[in-house]
Amino acid sequence: MTLKAVLFDLDGTLVDSVPGLTEAVNGVLAELGGEVCNDDQVRVWVGNGPQKLIERALAFRAMDLPSEQALERFRHYYEQTLGNAVCYPGVRTGLAALRKAGLKLACVTNKSSHYTEPFLRQLELADAFDEVLCGDEVDRPKPDPQSLQILCDRFGISTREAMMVGDSVNDLIPAETIGMPRIAVSYGYHQNKPLDVHQPLLLTDHFNEVVACCLAH
Repeated sequence: MTLKAVLFDLDGTLVDSVPGLTEAVNGVLAELGGEVCNDDQVRVWVGNGPQKLIERALAFRAMDLPSEQALERFRHYYEQTLGNAVCYPGVRTGLAALRKAGLKLACVTNKSSHYTEPFLRQLELADAFDEVLCGDEVDRPKPDPQSLQILCDRFGISTREAMMVGDSVNDLIPAETIGMPRIAVSYGYHQNKPLDVHQPLLLTDHFNEVVACCLAH
């Protein structure tokens, strides 16, 4: 079946956002008088949205703060560090090549819509996608397949006509569940979990290989 759309995870797949996330996490920890964390630690905690991220950081430091209050403080700091992120090599040109080939492109992220629009705009990716679907815009975000199915429905295609591209099991599991072909990138935030067990068509450390694989299908 001919590929008609490509769905991309955002953080860890298209963009390295960990420096800004680390700054925001450390803002909360320092406010509470705790020891700060480094980028490598935060990379392991990314993948299930900001609530889980800050909860994991607090648990790691054996600190306690009510969930809503912790999330509010994280948001306060993240709004100041949101721009501390960069696109991975080849992302902008790769997305342009896929659109030129006639493929529909979507960004499917567990990042809150509150951050996603300004985040994409700062990175000059706001016009790269036909659809953007955020974690707070669905009832069941990734690793549930709901968001992937919604995007296929919006494009009027079957799940076999779309490709999911992601850096973690949270991206691969929902695609696998609904029979969607998938590509895994190894340079992102995989939470130290193996990606090959989810049978991606490609497991690569280079975004240009993602583009080539999509164009070949």
